[in-house]
Amino acid sequence: MLKALGIISLLFLCLSLSSQTNEGNEFWFGFMEHIDINNNEKVVMITSKFNTSGRVSIPNRNWTETYTVAAGQVIVITLPDLTENIGSESFDNTGVQVVSDLPVSVYIHQYHQFRSEASVVLPVNSIGSSYFAMTYQGVYNQGQDYPSEFLIVAVADETIIEIELSDRIKSGKAAGEKINITLDKGETYQVQAANASGDLSGTYIKGDKNFAFFSGNSWTEVPNGCNARDNLMEQMYAVGTWGKKFVTVPSAKMSFDIFRIMAAENNTQISIESSNGNVENIILSKGKFVEKRYSSAKLIEANKPIQVGHFIVGSDCGGYSIGDPSMLMLNSVTQTRDTVTLFNSRLQDIQENYINIIAFTSDIPLITVDGGGIPNSAEIEAVGADGLYSFIRLEVRAGAHTIISEGCGVIASAYGYGPAESYAYSGGASFNTINVNPIPDGGCLNDTVFFDANLPEERYSFLWDLGNDIIRTDRSFEMYYDELGSFPAMLIITDDCIGTVDTFNKDIVISLRQGVETIGDVMVCEEERFELGATDVANASYLWTGPNGFLSEEQFPEISESELSHNGQYSVVGIVSGCATYPSISNVDIFPLPNPDFNQDVFYCNLRTEIFLNPGDFETYQWHDGTSDQEFLVDGDGFYAVTVSNEFGCFQEVNISMEERCPTEFFIPNVFSPNDDGINDIWRIEGHDITSFSLLVKDRWGEIVYESMDETIGWDGQFHGKIAISDVYFYELHVSGFRENGDVYEEDVLGTVTLLR
Repeated sequence: MLKALGIISLLFLCLSLSSQTNEGNEFWFGFMEHIDINNNEKVVMITSKFNTSGRVSIPNRNWTETYTVAAGQVIVITLPDLTENIGSESFDNTGVQVVSDLPVSVYIHQYHQFRSEASVVLPVNSIGSSYFAMTYQGVYNQGQDYPSEFLIVAVADETIIEIELSDRIKSGKAAGEKINITLDKGETYQVQAANASGDLSGTYIKGDKNFAFFSGNSWTEVPNGCNARDNLMEQMYAVGTWGKKFVTVPSAKMSFDIFRIMAAENNTQISIESSNGNVENIILSKGKFVEKRYSSAKLIEANKPIQVGHFIVGSDCGGYSIGDPSMLMLNSVTQTRDTVTLFNSRLQDIQENYINIIAFTSDIPLITVDGGGIPNSAEIEAVGADGLYSFIRLEVRAGAHTIISEGCGVIASAYGYGPAESYAYSGGASFNTINVNPIPDGGCLNDTVFFDANLPEERYSFLWDLGNDIIRTDRSFEMYYDELGSFPAMLIITDDCIGTVDTFNKDIVISLRQGVETIGDVMVCEEERFELGATDVANASYLWTGPNGFLSEEQFPEISESELSHNGQYSVVGIVSGCATYPSISNVDIFPLPNPDFNQDVFYCNLRTEIFLNPGDFETYQWHDGTSDQEFLVDGDGFYAVTVSNEFGCFQEVNISMEERCPTEFFIPNVFSPNDDGINDIWRIEGHDITSFSLLVKDRWGEIVYESMDETIGWDGQFHGKIAISDVYFYELHVSGFRENGDVYEEDVLGTVTLLR
């Protein structure tokens, strides 16, 4: 039991220490429905600081392509049409996985003609389990709705997800209603607004495991009423990585941009500061957003986590001759990185490419672009009244670009314009979980409690005050508690770059280890649903572990369709204020289904012998007519079905469609005498089981004297109502029928027949 508890503690430790950036070794993504359904290009772009290799695959569709990418270069891989998700509330197996030997950055681009969009893809260690969608109202054109939409991509089996809608969707479910689904690894689920006027922004999606989440539009105009349209696509950031401070940067050459600011919690107070010192104050509730048009940079600060979406407007409204709607999610200035490698696309006739960089004004001399200083052509402008931050706007060539800061890091985004099209995406950021109190809930008496601020030591300083004059400055450490009770704890986190200070408080509860019991062992047949269960422990959360990396935090986790691989022991602990109970075990036995097999052709010929169907040796049999013998006599064409059971009491049905196909046989007489003596007066092809028949008879000069499509009708020796002369005639016969094995065949036969009088 002590060993099991140690494994659980190690699991928590490993999860908390994962690094979070847009670089990684494993990624999952999918493509939403495009206006040009199944007629658009879908590519993944992979770049790295290293020479590395890996593979791109659609695991549930058996599609794989390997790749090798050189340091600082980009490899572009085209994906098949089957990766596009179509329709609303539709389950599919179109999740795309990218894996690499060394860390890479991944971007995706979806385009056709004048409709183009791109997105950064986050690695699995930078995604989360709760999101809010941000998208835009759709467009109606020529009798067709092009809706707001979002896409969920599961990265683990048995991921249980709840969706709380912000607007009506195509199935008729309304705002405020919930959808509950379960997805396995690589499965996808797309949801679309009911019509073009709908906007799914603010829809809340949460799961019991991490998953990737994308949102956008199949085709829309930004702002509404602007006659310039494009598809939108962007990966959303998990709520835990949202920030409280953002800088907006205007897009190059556009007269204005649209920004949406969304709150994660009620009573979120937001201030928007212009460079002239003017401040606008806004209060938002959970999942609500405000839309703003800005032509200059703004500094946005909030008292609670927010996310900010940046929408590039269409060329008809943006004051520039090229470009179309595009969207990207902004990164908080607290999520900077010292090195960002991003990719500017030339795909789909993109003609101008740009990079926006945000950094501390004092750090600008410490920034290099592609190994050199900031180009003289760059636009640099301070943001906010105090000018603490600045943005740098560069026009760049298409391809990979690397930005390095020797200061407190940068935030970067890439975008580009073409004739009636554009793309935009975040070029990279850290995705540290900064909105969760890192102080542990507590632990068990006479056991250690693990503390971890879960932020990089290179940028942050930590001060832990655990009472009784216990002060620690480590990022992570363990403490031993030998007394029951509640102990106040405080953590002060200082961002050494920004100078901001966040203070967290919590009472750490040390309690006696309790016991938990399972509701019993499980015995089910393969493909059946089963449920695990733990007894109630007051104020407990639960953690289940099991075969094949099974993890669940539900008290009663459910497997909707069992597999033989689910066999084994499932262990559960209840966790009360950080103190895990003693584990309890449920044994799960999944019994295999019987495998009936008629093991014979679907064709038969009763002319030769009686045919009996036999599915094999089993415990019981139930045929479609209610009989229960092992064998069943085939008595005609049609479907035959039997349900069998095995020694475990598991049932399986199998059916077969039988069709009578006797081998085709025919005989061609070579002489006949149409003299009305009642003997051999008609020349006829004799045969059976002929499926098609075509016969021509010609005289020696090539003139057709008789033709027929029916083998039951013969030639009476007349031509145009007159008696044909005695002679040798030539026939051309085309027959189709069945071979001995039931295969269909066709045959042409040429020959002669003699007419005698």
